[in-house]
Amino acid sequence: MVAAARHDAILRELELRGSLANAALASRLGVSQMTLRRDLLELELRGLLVRVHGGAISSSVAAQQERAGDRADRADRGARAASRPVATIGMIVPTANYYFPEVIRGASQAARELNCRLVVGATNYSPEEELRQAERLIAAGVDALMITPHDAMRDASPLQEVLAAARIPVVLVERTVDDRIAGRLEWVRSDHAYGAELAVRHLVAQGHRRIALGARQSATAAGLDEGYERVMAGLGAEGHRLRRVLSTPLVGENVAASQLSAFLDDCLIDGVTAAVVLGDADAMAFTDLVLERGIRIPEEFAVVAYDDEISELAAVPLTAVAPPKHELGHAALRLCFDRLRQAEGTPHTIVRMILLPALVVRESTERAH
Repeated sequence: MVAAARHDAILRELELRGSLANAALASRLGVSQMTLRRDLLELELRGLLVRVHGGAISSSVAAQQERAGDRADRADRGARAASRPVATIGMIVPTANYYFPEVIRGASQAARELNCRLVVGATNYSPEEELRQAERLIAAGVDALMITPHDAMRDASPLQEVLAAARIPVVLVERTVDDRIAGRLEWVRSDHAYGAELAVRHLVAQGHRRIALGARQSATAAGLDEGYERVMAGLGAEGHRLRRVLSTPLVGENVAASQLSAFLDDCLIDGVTAAVVLGDADAMAFTDLVLERGIRIPEEFAVVAYDDEISELAAVPLTAVAPPKHELGHAALRLCFDRLRQAEGTPHTIVRMILLPALVVRESTERAH
C-alpha cells in the first residue's frame, strides 16, 4: 500500500473512532509497525493528528489549528477534512434497472448522512460477475461491503469463501442465507412471506376463496410461496390453490404473453377469482389479458401485483405489495457504518434485520360500494 493510501486510511480511522492503536492498524493495513509510526510522525508534523503511547488520537486537532495562526490555511485544512469521506462502502446489486434503484437510493441517502462514499456495481444476475466484483472491491480497499447475490448464499460457494476471508464488514441485502452459515453473516432483507400473506389476506377479506399465485423463478418467489401456502392452508376445504411457475423469456421473445394467457386459462377453468402476480410488468400484462376477455376488474376478477414499481400505471391501477426498498438500502449502509465504528476486538451480536412490506390498495381489488 502506497504512503498516500496509508495516510488516508489513518485519517479515516481517526475520524471514525477518534483514536487508533499501532499494532491493530498495522495488521489491518498489512505494514510493519515501524512503517506506521513513520506515517504517524509525518501526519503529526502536518498538524493532522497527535501521537500518543501506542497509537494516535485526533482530539487536539482543533486546538492545533487554533495555534497555527494562519487563518486561511486553517480554513483550507478544515475544508479538506470535511470533504474527505470517512469510509468507502461498496455495494453490489443484481441489476440497476428494476427494484434495486430504490435500494441504491436508500443506501446513497445514508451515505450522504454519514459522510461516506458509496461505490455501486451491477452483475446482471451472473454468479461469475458478482464474485469478480466482490474480489475487485475488496482488493481496492473498500471499508465495508453490501452485496445482493443472484440467489441465497450457500455454504462453501466461491462467493461465500471470498466474503468469509475478507477482513471487512459484509452485509447481505435482500437475500436469505444457508442455515449452516447464517450465524456468521449479517443481513437486511424484506419479509416476502409476510408480503404474500398481506396480499392473500386482503383478497380473502374481499370475499375471494379461490386464489392463484403466478411468479417467475427468483429469490423472492420462495418467500411468496411460503406466505401464500400459509394463508390458503388456513382456509381449509373452503379455499382453492392454483400455483404457476412462469419462465423468464429471452429478450425479444413473446413467451411471457403466452404463458400469462395459459395461466389465465387455468384460473378460469378452476373457477379462480383472484391472482397475485410477482413483478409489475407481468401483473400489468396479466391484467390486460383479463380485460381483453371481457372480464371486469375487480367485480369478476381481482389482481394484486408484487413489487409496486409502476403498478398504479396499469389500465386498472393495481393493488400491490410494496417491499421497503428505500429502507433496505438505508438500513444496510447504516449497519455497515456501525460495524466500522465498533472498536476492534470488541464482541458484537450478529444482526439479522427483517423489514416488513406494505400493501397499497387500489382499484384492482376493491369493489365500489
